Amino acid sequence: MKMPFLEFSAATLLLVAAIAEPYSVEAAELPEYDGSYCVQLNSKMLNADEKNVETNKCLQDEADAKKKLAEHWAIVSEKSFTYCRTLGQGSYRPLLRCLASNVGYRCFQDELSCNWN
Repeated sequence: MKMPFLEFSAATLLLVAAIAEPYSVEAAELPEYDGSYCVQLNSKMLNADEKNVETNKCLQDEADAKKKLAEHWAIVSEKSFTYCRTLGQGSYRPLLRCLASNVGYRCFQDELSCNWN
């Protein structure tokens, strides 16, 4: 019997976790990044107009990722945050991806009670 492949985005996993049981350990504090990641990422671009466009896109992506993290931050444990923050310091996007993977892992390990709609 073939099982259909389920695709989960980072946002989907965090949304699922919103209805899951939170960790019983101390929650982490949402970090404040200043956007220097985006500025540095695009700093080597020669065309100033392209640099500005790409930096603004990056900053919007960061704002979107931060908003999604803030909506579900209550389920992020200090242990998960400590691990995930090392993967993309100064950027919310890799933090979101890592934490979403962690939530999915915790669901499959029965550490969280996750409901799939």
